[in-house]
Amino acid sequence: MVVHHGRHRRRNRTARLALISAAVVLLLAGVVAVVLHAGSGHGGASAAGNPSGTPTRTTASSASSTAPRPSSPTPTAGAVIAVGGTPHCVKLAPDGSFAYVADPAAGTVIRLDPATGRVTATIAIPQAPPEMVSIAPDGRRAFVGAYTEDFATDLVAVVDTASNTVTRTIPVGRGPYALAQGPDGRLYVPLYDDDHLEVVDPDAGAVVARVPMARSPHWIAFAPGGRTAYVPNHFSDVVSVLDLASDRVTATIGVGDGPHAITLSPDGTRAAVVNYISGDVSVIDLATGTVVATVPGVGAAPQDVEYAPDGRHLYTANSNDGTVSVIDTATGTVTARVATGAGPTSIAVLPDGTEAMVTGFDDGTVRMLRTGS
Repeated sequence: MVVHHGRHRRRNRTARLALISAAVVLLLAGVVAVVLHAGSGHGGASAAGNPSGTPTRTTASSASSTAPRPSSPTPTAGAVIAVGGTPHCVKLAPDGSFAYVADPAAGTVIRLDPATGRVTATIAIPQAPPEMVSIAPDGRRAFVGAYTEDFATDLVAVVDTASNTVTRTIPVGRGPYALAQGPDGRLYVPLYDDDHLEVVDPDAGAVVARVPMARSPHWIAFAPGGRTAYVPNHFSDVVSVLDLASDRVTATIGVGDGPHAITLSPDGTRAAVVNYISGDVSVIDLATGTVVATVPGVGAAPQDVEYAPDGRHLYTANSNDGTVSVIDTATGTVTARVATGAGPTSIAVLPDGTEAMVTGFDDGTVRMLRTGS
């Protein structure tokens, strides 16, 4: 089993964290409210249990909603879905009708129904522990990054979501992490233990490009317009700006210590980067390519960050303190910390904004948060 948030814990720079936090606190009062509010738009572009024992919830899924619910500054805990193993990454279908959860300990990807909280399928990935999963923009395929602890086996499994079956596996580089299908139809695969990103043709089942960049690319987010992507480089403390036409890094943006995950604001003007070591969030203005705000003290070892669909709040999954933090994007302040069990490693928000799903890596659960006001 590969325990990646444990591996990240060994990279600890407490001295740098103290300096960053002190400097940021001084700056926040003057700049955070203005620059975060500019990115809080209301539309645009932004990634085997016991079914009989899981609770049935009364809230509706997002599939029937046409506009997001206003997000609450103080979400409340909802149902706890016991799935077992080590659920590491949850991703929702674009319409919110189902979710996939990668479970490296069990060697499976679990399909969940957000409306009922039930496990509806279990997909075996026998070649290597599945760590990360993403779902294509059309919802028809999912892509699973799987690798062994020694990186002897590294692959992407392609899953047909209609049948919940693996249709092919594609060998890739060392540690395929938070992969995603781009607007050009190609699959972009950050490599946890390498200094490049690989581009895969999912139909041909082959790597078609290698993009050199700073060490340990972790995540990827695609800007509106389909020309540019942003990649946090975890061990390099930068975000790489990737030109999709040329497969070339055109710039890097310095952020906090240990950038792990990235998400775009609903209006596509801002990117939020959660920094695992420094425990803060860097906010990037995509027009200028600069960090325009830093939100300190979001939690211990945050691993994932997501915007509410209405753009008014950010959520961070804090793996070392068992919470999800809520950030008001207008003020740059943490409005709540919601207990979510042991080792929350990822969060996915339903498209209608009513709820979010949080993986509990250390207690084998997926927990629901009531995020809509």
